[in-house]
Amino acid sequence: MSDSALKPPTLNDKKAPLKSPAVSTLSANTLQLPTTSQQKLSTGPSNGASSGSATGNPRNKCALKPGFSLMSWVRLCNSGADLSGTGGRVVPVTRDELARHNRVDDAWMAIRGRVFNVTRYMDFHPGGVEELMRGVGRDATKLFDEVHAWVNYPQLLNKCYVGPLKENLAPRLQAEILRPPPAPVETVPRFDWIQQRSELTLCFYTRRLANPGLLIKRSTAEEAVKTLEIRVQLETRWHGFNFALSNAVLWPPKAVRTAAETGKVEVVLSKEVPEPWPTYGTHESKKLDVLLTQEEQLEYEVQRCEHFNHDSFELSLQSVQQQVLLQLPVGYHLDIEVPHNGELLQRSYTPVPHCYLPSNNDSVDDTNTLQFLIKYYEHGAVSSELHQLQPGANVKLSLPRGNFKLSSLEAHRNILLLAAGSGITPILSLLKPLLHRQSNRLERLHLLYFNKTIADIWLRHKLQLQQDSDERFSCTHYTSQAVEEQQLQAGRISQELLAPLFAEKSSECFSYVLICGPTGFNTAAVNSLTALSVKQSQVHVFQG
Repeated sequence: MSDSALKPPTLNDKKAPLKSPAVSTLSANTLQLPTTSQQKLSTGPSNGASSGSATGNPRNKCALKPGFSLMSWVRLCNSGADLSGTGGRVVPVTRDELARHNRVDDAWMAIRGRVFNVTRYMDFHPGGVEELMRGVGRDATKLFDEVHAWVNYPQLLNKCYVGPLKENLAPRLQAEILRPPPAPVETVPRFDWIQQRSELTLCFYTRRLANPGLLIKRSTAEEAVKTLEIRVQLETRWHGFNFALSNAVLWPPKAVRTAAETGKVEVVLSKEVPEPWPTYGTHESKKLDVLLTQEEQLEYEVQRCEHFNHDSFELSLQSVQQQVLLQLPVGYHLDIEVPHNGELLQRSYTPVPHCYLPSNNDSVDDTNTLQFLIKYYEHGAVSSELHQLQPGANVKLSLPRGNFKLSSLEAHRNILLLAAGSGITPILSLLKPLLHRQSNRLERLHLLYFNKTIADIWLRHKLQLQQDSDERFSCTHYTSQAVEEQQLQAGRISQELLAPLFAEKSSECFSYVLICGPTGFNTAAVNSLTALSVKQSQVHVFQG
């Protein structure tokens, strides 16, 4: 509201105190269960305000000392410091040697056959030093899997890697681990342009299933502009293009299209004077610094804040002076920052596709605004502040955050969606891209949507319309309380409930699962799927 594979990506794109970012080259995972998604950006005293996850459930977390935020850990990892203590060498480790490194000031642990020196990580661990020490000096795989198997520890502790745990590995596998991994080939968007007499289209080609995001900035408040900044987001990396156009174009763009499947991005601009151009002009391109973009914020203005149902509201935001247009990658979210009792608090929210909100026309997809459906909590500091906003008020947003890889679904034609409460929001962003997929067309997309009561169900009518319009999509509602309606069932997420969907010989067997809900729901879903022998590579958990 990361990584996939039976692992709710912890902290998934959260900010720690004083603007520590959520997504980094190390990923926003920590060796700790998902913790508070609403974090203070101030070192001042706590005011006792409630915190919550992307779905509002509180999470417990040890307070980190100043200077030990996730951002600080990222900086340390990028500083060139020898965190492994091996001088850059990969050193095989025996169990006896591992056992000798069992102190706070000399701490090694093994996870799935890999040994990491976690000495420098101690004070950065959200669960506290004592929790991390439980796995020091031994093979902590079982302990790790019991608590947070979904964490992407290879990325988080990449600079701390000592070597393979020798007794756990056959010689051939040892050689594979000792061999340095191939450097990933980074995709750099390729630019092209086309024109009609009255239009200019700027095109950016990335790669298939790249799931790009897009940000467009104009340099002045004038309707006619000749300079534009366009950024294309590919995972955590932003690629910037600064354009000096031959002639003026009108703001806002006539159309903005990001194709998640093909990876193509198009910005269609209306020419101020309809005539052929000999050239589009010039542009400069560069990769933007990851750390700077993680700290960057955009200022947005409230356009509308209206009641939705008994405990939630719609929030419509537009860039101040309409200076910016923003489109998120599918499955990504934003951090919204608000002041509260002298502190700055943040919470992650996934924008809702415009067509799903009652206040928007089904056929309209307004790229000028960001629409949110937010659950209100009486003691939730961020939701309470947002609920009181009036049109014209300003809030600050982070750039899009997340680690969902659309390519992970490419081979799957039968996909199960599990959502609870406000966890429906990232799921909604997936429906259109998946159902419109041309390659390896989907056979079935089934949503199990869990809520406490009938009154808590969000967008029930819209989900029914989606089901009526495409026979491949179906939605089953579950409530915690007994119900008499034929279309609703009483029940909670469990192994017994999911078992029929994964019977080996059943035509109802699903090959991939996407999950979003409160921490307890996510954990129960993951445990149930594990018991049903669903592979880690077949599951992604969204966590805000």
